Amino acid sequence: MKFIDKLDKGLLPILLTVLLLAFGMSFVAPLIPLVIRDAGGSPATIGQIASIYFLSFTLFTPFLGRLVDRVGSKKIIITGLSVYALAVFLMAFSPSPFYFYLIRIFQGVGTACLFSPTESAINVLSSPDKRASNMGLYGLVFAIGFALGPGLGTYLFSFHRAIPFIFGAASSLVGVVVMVMYYEDVPIPIKSSRARLHEFLGVIRIPLIGGLCYAVVEVSIGSFLSLYLDYLGFKGAALGLAFTFFAIGGIISPYPAGKMADKIGKKPSLYLLGILLSVITFCYNLTPNYIAIVALTFGIGIVAGGVYPIALSMIGDLVPPDRMGTANSTFSFLYGVGSILGPVVTGWVIRILGMQYLFYPMTIAAVIFVLITLMDRKREKALLRS
Repeated sequence: MKFIDKLDKGLLPILLTVLLLAFGMSFVAPLIPLVIRDAGGSPATIGQIASIYFLSFTLFTPFLGRLVDRVGSKKIIITGLSVYALAVFLMAFSPSPFYFYLIRIFQGVGTACLFSPTESAINVLSSPDKRASNMGLYGLVFAIGFALGPGLGTYLFSFHRAIPFIFGAASSLVGVVVMVMYYEDVPIPIKSSRARLHEFLGVIRIPLIGGLCYAVVEVSIGSFLSLYLDYLGFKGAALGLAFTFFAIGGIISPYPAGKMADKIGKKPSLYLLGILLSVITFCYNLTPNYIAIVALTFGIGIVAGGVYPIALSMIGDLVPPDRMGTANSTFSFLYGVGSILGPVVTGWVIRILGMQYLFYPMTIAAVIFVLITLMDRKREKALLRS
């Protein structure tokens, strides 16, 4: 109860909604390829439908920025939850793969209506000294919710294929009830003066590159780690264990990372995490030992899980409240670009050079992030001296 009392006002219903959303998402995430396959979809079709979802999310996200700034987060989050719930429900009853293309486009739009408005709301609601901690708490709650669903969803799927999808849709609709009854937007006056686009992007370039780097690394790991382990001769339960440690790392790190950023500063924290990410991804190339690979995967989960909330909270420090929606939607857009770019580039590197080069694109992405952050720190020091 004391912990709840310490939360910034309005944050509790947002966090509860995030928990319900993540739970509903994870309930059906591992089942979507199965229902597409059962509807007659080939592996290529399954991959295309997954790409369509990310593409829809990425392309629609930029249109939300100004809308969030003008009407607030509440209405858009409620719309996103409703759209997402309908899309999940329809999946259980789609007779052919063609419908999944349409549903996943629809679902991508719904997802876009959830992430940037939610993250904007948290930035606006958070007091400056707790902003990174609150974003870390957001990451923790989402990770917990996402970890709870897959086991139960796959278990219910064995009884009837529609049950997990109905349950997942219901979880999102409960989130709608929570938002309608318990959340109120903070009124934000809209100012007439607006910075030019290149100036605005320049202000938030560090968190934007952080989000891009995070997406490249995390999605590439999720897409190719099992293939890498199989290439080394590790199969069966060994694959699942590595992903379990990756997930655990992502669960335990966001809140402590946010607390660290609130104490020592967000930019130094991102710089430190970027260096660690560069070192860890490069170290994969030094050993084929399974225990070492699992430890490195756990380390990536911890480090990458800290980058995301700190980068998001940094936006709250750099951008006025009336531009928060635009800034967070831009962040989500870059995250979407990284989610598409990471697997594409990594896939081509593997195809041309071989599986042993899997981690080099991730290391390069992390090093670029570190260099940009370092140059920004040097520029700030130079300005202070002058």
